[in-house]
Amino acid sequence: MANLALAGRREKKVPGLSEAAIRAALAQSNPEVPTGDLETMADTIVIVYNAIAELPSATRRQLTREKNQLRRRLMEIAIGHPPSSVPIESGRVTHSRGTGLGKSISIEEGRQRLLDYASPRPLESWAGPVAGAGEIEASLGIPRSTLSKWQQRKAVVGLLRGERKLAYPLEQFVDGRPLEGIADVLRLAPDARSGWLWLRQAHGALDDRAPLELLKAGRKADVVNVAERDFA
Repeated sequence: MANLALAGRREKKVPGLSEAAIRAALAQSNPEVPTGDLETMADTIVIVYNAIAELPSATRRQLTREKNQLRRRLMEIAIGHPPSSVPIESGRVTHSRGTGLGKSISIEEGRQRLLDYASPRPLESWAGPVAGAGEIEASLGIPRSTLSKWQQRKAVVGLLRGERKLAYPLEQFVDGRPLEGIADVLRLAPDARSGWLWLRQAHGALDDRAPLELLKAGRKADVVNVAERDFA
């Protein structure tokens, strides 16, 4: 009889919890969570808690030593299969096959597709209006010798058109001289083409405006600071 009484004391049930108490505790620590979600969480916690409270104390202690296994079982009940983040004890492997590389094409057709993809773009399509040295001398009054010196000192952008001839973007000139700041960008850029592309494209660090536009507005320092960061 004494042994039975001792066993009874050892297997005394854990007091139950109310949904209201759980909901209040959750609301206090999670004030940003919607009330409906808190009610669902509280209801779930009470169900699990009361189910575990019905178990013998030895079983409850065993559960604390197998937390991952308990979590996996709960997830299986909730979503119908084990969660991917928990190791699955089964050694079964599922094999699958993709759709493959698709239909083969001939070498001729492949070459034609490459030509279509790599069709040359006119210089003006990405560089804007350009002109040769003779045209610039006639329209802007800049001597060819001066333009050549500027280009050699990386004070102006000169872009190859064809194999040897240089074309000069007209947007870089104001009042017969290169914009202040062009030389600073060219000093940082790996080449004239990269520098000019960078100058003409809108930049997030410059309020989504093109650096060239800001140079025309006299904001050389802002442009150079961003160029130093981008080309570093």
